[in-house]
Amino acid sequence: MDSPTLGYGRAGAQIVEVGGNTFRVYTELNGNRVEAHRVNVIFPPPSRLMILQQAHEAIVQVTSCDIKKGSLIGDQAMVKAILICPSA
Repeated sequence: MDSPTLGYGRAGAQIVEVGGNTFRVYTELNGNRVEAHRVNVIFPPPSRLMILQQAHEAIVQVTSCDIKKGSLIGDQAMVKAILICPSA
């Protein structure tokens, strides 16, 4: 079972599927940071690059924001990023 980092827990998660992988996307309540947790099990694990690409797509789908260049980091289980959202 996945759980978000401190600061994301009250925000709730949105679930999205990209390329056969399921992600729970958590956003900060009052911030511009996001976490995407891959929650499906695949053996052997998929490549890190593929998961980063799919997590990027999942984050953009859920938030409708761009990701700050160079901020997308993570592994096959959890990816973090900083969002650049259009002004309201």
